[in-house]
Amino acid sequence: MVDLPSATAVFLAGVLTILTPCCLPMLPPLLAGGVGHRLRPLGIVAGSVVSFTAAGVATGALGAIGPDSFRLPFTVLMIGFGAVMLDDDLNALYERHASRIAGRATSFSTTLERGSHPLVSAVALGLLLGVIWLPCVGPVLGAVLAYVGTTGDLVRSGTLLFVYGTGFGLPLLVVAYGGKRSGQWLRDRALTDDRPAVLRRVAGGLLVFTGVSMLFEIDKLAMTVANGVV
Repeated sequence: MVDLPSATAVFLAGVLTILTPCCLPMLPPLLAGGVGHRLRPLGIVAGSVVSFTAAGVATGALGAIGPDSFRLPFTVLMIGFGAVMLDDDLNALYERHASRIAGRATSFSTTLERGSHPLVSAVALGLLLGVIWLPCVGPVLGAVLAYVGTTGDLVRSGTLLFVYGTGFGLPLLVVAYGGKRSGQWLRDRALTDDRPAVLRRVAGGLLVFTGVSMLFEIDKLAMTVANGVV
């Protein structure tokens, strides 16, 4: 069963992911594409939700093989992704290397755009979106996957990544169907001053704190105390 705090945190992580400075300015051209179709944004969002959910199920299945064995590696990954978000130098280094993988995925998506039906290419683009925007989404998505992997619960992992994908897709739909004014409002709200960097550092700090807490099994202790109180 998915608890409300986890679902809320993961949903907000999805929204935060798409509102990063390198994702948000690319939304209008991404949604317009080479060939317009009124259902194109829905196709992109559907593809991305399916992709994220599948990643969650796969991660949950891996964690379920040996929850105790995989808990430590997943926790260390969470701390690592949090550190990437927290530290500007680490973030720049990560983006530099991740851009190479993203470039290959972008080339592949361009080929699909040229040769496929608009809706087919939209869904395919959505499936690849997490890889195409790896420099932007990688740390947050990686941390979320690392978190769900520690649960060792396949259904819970898939559900949480579905929630993440929904949060990821919501700004896409707002920009696509809300008109120019809504897109401008999002850009003005999300990209003013040093706000994006501050949000990234705060989120990174929270991830590091959560990972360290899990490393010392404070989460298990808290759960035991909570169950005892109830």
